[in-house]
Amino acid sequence: MLPRERFAWVWTIALVVIGAAYFIAVAVQQQAHAELSFLTRIATLAVALGSLGVIAGGERLYARLGGGGQRYEAPDERERFMDARSSTFAYYVLMAGMLVVGFYMPFRHAGWDIVHGALLAVIAAEVVHYGSLALAYRRGWRA
Repeated sequence: MLPRERFAWVWTIALVVIGAAYFIAVAVQQQAHAELSFLTRIATLAVALGSLGVIAGGERLYARLGGGGQRYEAPDERERFMDARSSTFAYYVLMAGMLVVGFYMPFRHAGWDIVHGALLAVIAAEVVHYGSLALAYRRGWRA
């Protein structure tokens, strides 16, 4: 497996698992307490984002050091095409999410609900980007 394909799989799985864990933790905290403190909310968000940072950094370090027998090389035209196509799909998902967060949510929700909506849009766009990239490595894309 190529290093970029391995990173796409690892990152997609990490985003789904940690994103789901974060939103479940937020829902449980909201059910348990009527009003959460700012510190509790920021700490929960920091743990989730810090976990993603550790996973991304560890995978990149593993790829740079030649783990798995494959060296990290410059992308060829096929990889650049697959990345551009995946980025296009992710862009549309992100724009749809940001339209909802920017134009609808300020009139119905406030505060942390908007932050959670924006975070969900970013996570969904990243899952679409790296998920479609991982599938492209497996199946291949034709122009």
